[in-house]
Amino acid sequence: VLGALTKDAGFTREQIGKINVTEFSTYVAVDRKIAREALRKLNAGTVKGKRVKVYFLHERTA
Repeated sequence: VLGALTKDAGFTREQIGKINVTEFSTYVAVDRKIAREALRKLNAGTVKGKRVKVYFLHERTA
């Protein structure tokens, strides 16, 4: 995932935050300034040769 965002999509490591990998999902924190572009680039490409579904995860507000 980090390689897809840095090498393939052209973002810097500093623009990428915490990556949380679970059995069926992966959550990636990115700088708000690149969020829409990261979403677009990941949805248009592949990660390890596989197409991925990428979407925003919105935080709940109390």
